[in-house]
Formats: sequence, structure tokens, C-alpha cells
Amino acid sequence: MFVYSKKIIQFSNEIKCVVKDVLSREVRLKVAGDRFYDRQQEASYPIKVVIYNNKSMLGYFDPNFYELGFHERLMHTSKGQLRNVVRHELAHYITFINYGETVQPHAVEFKAFCQRMGWDEEVYKASSCVEDGQNTPDIEESAVFRKVQKLMALASSSNKNEAEQAMIKSQQLLLKHNIESKYIGGEDEEKIFLKRIMKQKKENAKMRSIANILETFFVTVVYNRGGGFTFLEILGSAVNIEIAEYVASVLHSEMDKLWKQAQQHANLKGMIAKNSFFLGLARGYCNKIQALKREYNSDVANALMIIEKKLIDAKAMVYPRLSSSNSSGGYCQKSSALGEQMGRQLNINAAVTRSNHSTGLLAYLPLFTF
Repeated sequence: MFVYSKKIIQFSNEIKCVVKDVLSREVRLKVAGDRFYDRQQEASYPIKVVIYNNKSMLGYFDPNFYELGFHERLMHTSKGQLRNVVRHELAHYITFINYGETVQPHAVEFKAFCQRMGWDEEVYKASSCVEDGQNTPDIEESAVFRKVQKLMALASSSNKNEAEQAMIKSQQLLLKHNIESKYIGGEDEEKIFLKRIMKQKKENAKMRSIANILETFFVTVVYNRGGGFTFLEILGSAVNIEIAEYVASVLHSEMDKLWKQAQQHANLKGMIAKNSFFLGLARGYCNKIQALKREYNSDVANALMIIEKKLIDAKAMVYPRLSSSNSSGGYCQKSSALGEQMGRQLNINAAVTRSNHSTGLLAYLPLFTF
């Protein structure tokens, strides 16, 4: 996952300064603001730096987003090692610009570029990996995930009241964890995490519906475009992201099953009807959760407002220049109403296990890694 805090943003800005220095002083390319130009100064490319903590390598270059990623633990390494990692990833970046996506990550083109720059084996083989145990999940947060997962499993009960109570308890547990966690405490160094969980050619009603439901699990969502695809990103605390990703995997298959049931029940056909059904489904579920919130006492309601405000601030910190977009299309009232009705009855049950909870969603790795 990508990691953000005031301290980490400061570190990413420091890396960006190193990137610019290497590009201008060593690679001899023009740098202007947060972009650099090719040798002929005919095209410019972004300088985008992100920090992550869930991969084994120290750095990567992702051509989908023209993105340079660096491991969080590089905050504690020497300036010399950091500069070599930056050089290595810039070599991937420049090689991609020169040869396109077909070039292999560490092929002769990559090595030849390093040699032209006078970068030795310390750069070419800057392939140190994070030691085992560096990314061990927090024990408390893993326990919360397991408890929520068990409650979701009870939501598959044939007993309607038992299933509804399980859904309510899972929401209450997650709310209690968020209220009691440091996340609500206002600490400057509390980390925000970001994860890309869905990848599609374009944003559609199903993606928007899943996104709307996920926001009831104390995360905020962003649609990000890169490499000809639309990615759904979720931001929040580590445990909330893990639960939201789990929920998304359940919804990904469950929504299609519900649509088939709706077709058989009401003889619905066509993409407009399907899209209206999905959006209605999300609206029905979200309205049910909003009804639960109205029953909270004033202290819990105030705490919830603080959590929601922090999510808004987190999105502004990660994407300070984020623009909104509106999607429009045809509308089927009959399909939407049926979707809303089924959404009010929807309980997120444990359709998958933790070991495969990303199945059907984003199976995506950067092309150029250590």
C-alpha cells in the first residue's frame, strides 16, 4: 500500500529533489517544475514520487502512471544508497521513454543506459530487498479484520434477523475500532494508506456502486486513470482498507448474482437497466447504513463526524488538486427501484477467504521493479 503522513510527504519531496538533481546534473535533461524533457526537448514527462510499504523491493517504476515508487524504509538509509535507488528507477523510466513497454526491465538497453551515465554495479544491481518481517501487519488490526470477517460470515444466515444483527454488529465493531484508534486522535504522524483495488478500461456503474458501498466502511475513494485504464483507489487506515478490499471482492461477484435474480424476477434487459440496478443497489444499502447512523448517540455521532472529516483531509493531502467528474447515462426507474429494494436487504457475507480476497479485482504489478 502507499503510505502518507506529513513526515512521509516531506520525505517524498526530498526524493523528488534528488530525482530532479540526478536528471539535470547527471542525465543532462531539462527539468522544469515537476516535469522533465526528453533529449530533443520535444516531449515532457511528470516527476511523480510515491512511498509504499507492502512490496519486497526498495523501488519501482510504473509506466501506467509514470510513477516512481520508493519503500518507506529508505527513510532510514544512507543518502548514497537512496541516490543509487533513484538512479536505478530513473534508468527504468528513461529506458521506457526510449524503447516503450516492450523492453524487458533489466535487459541490455537498461544496462547500456547505466553504463552511458557512468553508473556502476552499485546502481545496476541496487536490488536489495526488504528483510522478512518488515511488513508484519499490526496484531490488533488483524484481530479486528478477523472479527469483522466472522460477523460478515454470519450475515449469510438464512435467519433474516440473525443476518441483519450480524451486519449491524460488524458496523458497530468497525466504528468502535475507529473511534478508539489513534486515527481520531489528531496526531500529525498518524499514517494514511492508499491501495488500488480495481482496474477497468473505463469507469462504469458497477465500479461506482462498489465505491459508494465501500465508503460506508470508513474509507474514501478516488478514480485514477493511467495507461488507458481506470483504477479505483481507496484511502484510510490500514485495517479499514483491508476490510474494504475484502468487501469489494465479495461485491464484485455478488452484484452479478443479484442482477441475474432481478432479471428473472422482473424480466429486465439491457445495459441501462443493469446500470440502474447496480446504482439502486448501492443506494439502498447506503440508505440502510445511514439509518443506523441516525440512531447513534451524540458522542458517537460527533466522533463519526471527526472520522469523516479526517478522510476528507486525507484525500486532500494525497490529491491536493483532485478534480471531480460526473457520469451520466440512461436510467431505468423500474430496475433502479428493484435494486434499491434489494440493496436494503443486502448483507455483505463471507463469499471469499482472506487468502484470495482480491480474486476478480486488481491483479496488477508495475512493469519495472527490482
